[in-house]
Amino acid sequence: MLRKYDCSLCHAENETGTGPALAEVAAKYRGDPRAVATLVALMQKGAHGSGPWNMPPLPQVPDADARVIARYILALGK
Repeated sequence: MLRKYDCSLCHAENETGTGPALAEVAAKYRGDPRAVATLVALMQKGAHGSGPWNMPPLPQVPDADARVIARYILALGK
């Protein structure tokens, strides 16, 4: 799904690129009970993070797929 929705154009698992490494995202939200919902909202609505990154909105990502992606990202931090 990371390729399907072009996430991998900006994000890699362990390396910072145009966007933060997915492992960094996982670490940021570790222990947050709302992490999945937060990541889904960030994917669909976009955001400007604390770094130089601007996450464009991806409203075409269905909720179910966004939840799968969010859970995958969060699993990288385990």
